[in-house]
Amino acid sequence: MNQLRAELRSIVDKLVAVSSSTREVSLDALGNAIGTLAVSYTEIDAMISALEARGRHVTAPSSGRGEAHLASVLTAARALSTELGRRPSSAEIALRAGLSADQVKHALVLARVMQR
Repeated sequence: MNQLRAELRSIVDKLVAVSSSTREVSLDALGNAIGTLAVSYTEIDAMISALEARGRHVTAPSSGRGEAHLASVLTAARALSTELGRRPSSAEIALRAGLSADQVKHALVLARVMQR
């Protein structure tokens, strides 16, 4: 967790504290805790790893909405990568996919959890 910025360590600490009884942290809770803070995919990955290292299980919602957003994000990211010749920013992906920045972050976190 040392590689996390101070504000991200603080978020992880708060999520660990509020999940002491269930030992689970939902992607929604993580996304809400991050809020509008600019966070990279790598930092989200590090936050999830830090939560897991502290005995928390990160869970995804079962509504199916996350998977639909993830599909939109991946489609937009691939198209933008081809068009721009570089990795697109989260803001560019959000604009192309018709999603909010928070929805893009949530989809990227979901992708990370699904890879585990």
